[in-house]
Amino acid sequence: MKILPTFLHTLLVLVGLLAAADNAKAQLLLTNGNFQDLTGLTAQPGSPGWYQGVPAGWSSSTANLNFNVIDYSSGNLGANLETLGPSSPFTPLYQSAGLVPSTGNVTLSFNILGFSPTYGMAAAIYNATPGGSPMTTWTLLTSATYDETSGSFQTLVAPNITANTPIGVAFWQFSGSPGIDGVSVVPEPSTSLLLLGATALGLLIRRRRR
Repeated sequence: MKILPTFLHTLLVLVGLLAAADNAKAQLLLTNGNFQDLTGLTAQPGSPGWYQGVPAGWSSSTANLNFNVIDYSSGNLGANLETLGPSSPFTPLYQSAGLVPSTGNVTLSFNILGFSPTYGMAAAIYNATPGGSPMTTWTLLTSATYDETSGSFQTLVAPNITANTPIGVAFWQFSGSPGIDGVSVVPEPSTSLLLLGATALGLLIRRRRR
């Protein structure tokens, strides 16, 4: 007689944990992370496949609005950091992604496109407090540098970020012509919280059996 209530209670707890994890992943969102939205861009005259302007959803204070987005592979578009994120003056391509829903890691994923034989670039996850940007005042959470030996797919993790921290991501170039595509940012609940939930679930099952 006790098996069914125990099973239902256990199922509800598991559904709650999974829903919390899915909810955490849903609350950080980048706009136009694949650069397919051409809103506000114009074709570069005389250079097929290249577009002028700053990609929709992204920010950059660069004065050079030419050769910014390229159709590099049959309709796949990428951002050119040589123009959109030069390091001198420091004007990265950046975007705010929202608030971290629960304490845990934040993972930035992206693909590197090499538009020149050698290049150097950097990526960062930062605290996107109101009024702060990579060109003014910002609190860096983590960053890393990459070059032509790094490989195309990359992930960058900011560990143990407190709930409700406003998250932003930024990219910039310091040599050659690197590009980026397929940018996403995902929060993961703290493993300690998941272990706490699993422990509570185990104690509940043990208590029910007694």
